Amino acid sequence: MAFSQLSETSMKGVSKLFRTSKKGTKPSPSSPLPEGLCRQFSLAEMKIATNNFNDKLLLGEGDFDSVYKGFIDDCTRIVKRLKLEDLRNEVVFVGQLHHPNLISLIGYCIDEGVNILVYEFLVHGNLFSNLHDRLSWKQRLKICVGVARGLHYLHTGAKKTIIHGDVKAANILLDKNWEAKLSDFRLSNMLPPGFKFVEIKRDSETTLRYMDPECFITNRLTDKTDVWYCWKYSVGEKQWTSN
Repeated sequence: MAFSQLSETSMKGVSKLFRTSKKGTKPSPSSPLPEGLCRQFSLAEMKIATNNFNDKLLLGEGDFDSVYKGFIDDCTRIVKRLKLEDLRNEVVFVGQLHHPNLISLIGYCIDEGVNILVYEFLVHGNLFSNLHDRLSWKQRLKICVGVARGLHYLHTGAKKTIIHGDVKAANILLDKNWEAKLSDFRLSNMLPPGFKFVEIKRDSETTLRYMDPECFITNRLTDKTDVWYCWKYSVGEKQWTSN
């Protein structure tokens, strides 16, 4: 898995993060992650930012997370509650990857059994919510190009090849200029040096959703898997859809 392939510095930082994340413990003054990676928030700060997780600020809910609109330092942010293991993957990936077509991580909170990530807020939401009767073909092409650039960076621009693993309309966010940014690295994997694929378990969530036929047969996740998702949404389906 991706976590096992991280740099030694990041491994030490994230290991400390989980050793100090038991219920009832308070966050330390300094971040347990490598310095400058992202900001650490307290649960009290998150409650203030979301008006105690007010339902009126709820942007969406999934099987594994809840997403709120939050207000921090006079800026609008995405506040995402999720499982601890999913937070681990996202903090390390998004915190160390920087590209115009990848969402930016602001910080995290692990406090009193609550796990939260804080992201930049993108005014047009996700692609899925904008598909019907809102996007011109010119805008759709621009979004496709943005997604392609983000994937190209993951596959070739980072130190090691990263497979996103869950490219879908709901995980593509749109800023005020309709530029696309990939989000949700919960299922992402980093390939070991010299490898072109990573083995996946047949019963894993990745094999059940958005799986290309070759990957389903071989149980091997490659960079081509991400590209297949984009083909399915744009060319294969004749338009972007959620499935």
